[in-house]
Amino acid sequence: AFAFSSCEDVVQIKLDEGSKLVVVDAFVNDLRETQKIRVTNNSTYFSTTESPAITNADVTLIDLTANKSYPFVYSTNGYYTYSISPGDTLSRVNHLYELRVTVDGVIYKSTMLQKRTGSIDSIQVESQVGNGGFGPPSTDTTYFCNLWAKDKTDEITDYYWVKAFRNDTLFSASGDINLAIDGTNGPVSGVPVDSTSFTPPITFLGFKPYRKNNTCKVEIHSIARETYFFFVQASAQINNGGLFATTPENVKTNIITPSDAKVKAVGWFNMASVATSSRVVR
Repeated sequence: AFAFSSCEDVVQIKLDEGSKLVVVDAFVNDLRETQKIRVTNNSTYFSTTESPAITNADVTLIDLTANKSYPFVYSTNGYYTYSISPGDTLSRVNHLYELRVTVDGVIYKSTMLQKRTGSIDSIQVESQVGNGGFGPPSTDTTYFCNLWAKDKTDEITDYYWVKAFRNDTLFSASGDINLAIDGTNGPVSGVPVDSTSFTPPITFLGFKPYRKNNTCKVEIHSIARETYFFFVQASAQINNGGLFATTPENVKTNIITPSDAKVKAVGWFNMASVATSSRVVR
């Protein structure tokens, strides 16, 4: 014990703050609601403050397939928004889109093909006394929602991001991203039926508990293959710690920076088709 305690020294390491970056968070979908794209600068290492908003950007989404442009207008806190007309959408399956973000005269670009999504059959509610081991002990009745959904079983591999909500509040615990390939943990092919059911653990919706009269809402977002692996890498970095932690790495980006730009852009762009359903817990 003496040998170990005598070797303890506090070492103060000064880290470089790193280069200034433009950060783009652009996850657009076909829901009939206001679409948002966020543009900020990066924060310094270990900063607990919100990233500085970029308020003078020019943000435009272009449907290259239909030759239509959708200008986003600055709102607040780095968010640029586009209001959807009633019953309309700017996001369509198999259309190719280009995102252009102009900051201080520099045009950052990204392209994305919108993929199809799965279909939701129903949401099943199961009750049990207690909380199933998730959280402190309880004698109350807890409800869990299970998703019944289907994926197409042709030779096209589909990637999904399954979101679960309780009373319109998204479950978004750190690193808790519910992803699926063909509704399972891997590609499905050669199945002699039109579609195949989503499988656990994806269907357990993160094992989140509900109470009576809560609303359980589910969204299945289609994502590109590259977006799937972006989430996998991001989740690994968020949860990278402990005895077996690996060397931290920069998360990939699909935002293209011009070769002569002094400020680099990072972040991600994805176009999603969304299947959604909700059920009140009874």
